[in-house]
Amino acid sequence: MKKAEQILTIITLPIDLLMVLASFVIAYYARANSIPLPVVYIWPFQQYFTLALMLLPVYAIAFAFAGLYGSQRNRMKEIGQIIAGASLGAMAVVLWVFINRSDFFSRIIVFYIWILSIVGVGLGRTIINFIKSNLYIFGVKKKKLALVGPSSQTIKHIIAQVRNRKNLGYDLVGLITDDDASDEKKLGKIADLPEIISNKKLDEVIVVDTALSNQKLFEIMQTCQEAGVVFKAVPAHAQVGARTLQFDAFAGIPIIEFMGTPLDSWGFALKRLIDIIGSSIALIILSPLIAIIAILIKIDSKGPVIYKNIRTGNKGEFKTLKFRTMFIDLCTGSEYGGSRAEEIEDKLIEEKNIKTGSAVYKIAEDPRVTKVGAFLRKTSLDELPQFVNVLIGNMSLVGPRPHQPKEVKNYSKEQRKLLLIKPGITGLAQISGRSDLTFDEEARLDIFYLENWSIWFDFYIMLKTFSTIIKGKGSY
Repeated sequence: MKKAEQILTIITLPIDLLMVLASFVIAYYARANSIPLPVVYIWPFQQYFTLALMLLPVYAIAFAFAGLYGSQRNRMKEIGQIIAGASLGAMAVVLWVFINRSDFFSRIIVFYIWILSIVGVGLGRTIINFIKSNLYIFGVKKKKLALVGPSSQTIKHIIAQVRNRKNLGYDLVGLITDDDASDEKKLGKIADLPEIISNKKLDEVIVVDTALSNQKLFEIMQTCQEAGVVFKAVPAHAQVGARTLQFDAFAGIPIIEFMGTPLDSWGFALKRLIDIIGSSIALIILSPLIAIIAILIKIDSKGPVIYKNIRTGNKGEFKTLKFRTMFIDLCTGSEYGGSRAEEIEDKLIEEKNIKTGSAVYKIAEDPRVTKVGAFLRKTSLDELPQFVNVLIGNMSLVGPRPHQPKEVKNYSKEQRKLLLIKPGITGLAQISGRSDLTFDEEARLDIFYLENWSIWFDFYIMLKTFSTIIKGKGSY
């Protein structure tokens, strides 16, 4: 999804609430100026407006509960969700009236609010959808599209529609096919897909060839997801291993989008908001503990309090922040122990690695760890500085653990799904006894998390993390 589209998606909620607020204002004046209905008592507008503002979070929850902020794109379904959300909001108003026995809120004003909020939210979303469909008019670059499959009637139809319907917002780059006989521009063979995506900077790939095996289609899907490219296919390929399917229509043809994770633009925005709020609160509350730990590290051994280690996330390499738990000259990294520390670590991996045969390693009874460091690792307190990583956007509160680049190189194709989302301080693997799991088991749990993400899943994992830390389980 282009950045402009992401911005439009993210501002959908504020616009929805703005429309609800407008419906309250219009309903107020419609009721106050209604001649046939005598008004015994009219609230001052300021008092009424304050109440409307207080009810906006209730409407936000109501719309979310109705499913209005999911990844669906069906217009009729969206209208039904608007009606459901507005109805839940109106019920909240009725409940408030009943509890407070307000004279001003008659049935007619609640009816006005209900009708106007449906119309207003629907109008706001119509405008947003129109802008999304016509972004090219505003100078936004079109999405670069490639079709996979030999020349066929379906492909010819899609090509004609893309070229004739500019509002689809696509720039058709060409075909990817193993068939040499093609009327359209051929970008290369299916085996060349990674290079084609990189060289042509593709945004979206649609597989139209229904003769492809599920295995081949699965490989194409993984390649696209690793590159951050939207992957879609015609309905013949509904069972290829993707758990999150989005049914849609493209140029009048039924199509399926295979999503690596249910996290869409709205989901990413909500998750990021929670990360910012959560990490900020954590850093403020834990600041005395952080200061005490820093003093203990300084007393225990020479060197900096914070250890910076290169890890790989969904957007490439970054530096994770942790409390230093090892003697400074034995810490890996050019600014610490350098090549000598690397050699010592390689030797320890060879002699004491208890996770042999997997992409990652774990050194048992690591002799490089200081006394304070051993305690910090056991209690997971060494990871407290990673709240800074969360705050600046390298990491999330919940997600797969970030691994070193040399470990990521050993990921299997399936395990590379872990790079689809930001790494986290805690995750499903951590609360499931990380130290007792093989890396394959850990990866399967984290892949399950990203394929079944929800905000409630995040809250569940965060709550379970506290009990896991208290029991001393899952730490290295």
